[in-house]
Amino acid sequence: MSRRKRYERRTGYVPYAERRFYVDAVHRSEPDLGVLTELFIRLALERVAEAREQRTRRAIPSSLKPPSHQ
Repeated sequence: MSRRKRYERRTGYVPYAERRFYVDAVHRSEPDLGVLTELFIRLALERVAEAREQRTRRAIPSSLKPPSHQ
């Protein structure tokens, strides 16, 4: 059995061997290191506070208090 029509590609798919790659340089302005540093410090302090809260919730009290009746 042979094909009557020649094969035609019907989708936009391009095999890897036929693809063309290029590199385009993108020039961006320098980041504001002061703002990035402040953000990094705030995130670090927030994580430290969360970790401290978790430790205090899980910590066993050093002495148990008797229940107070009202």
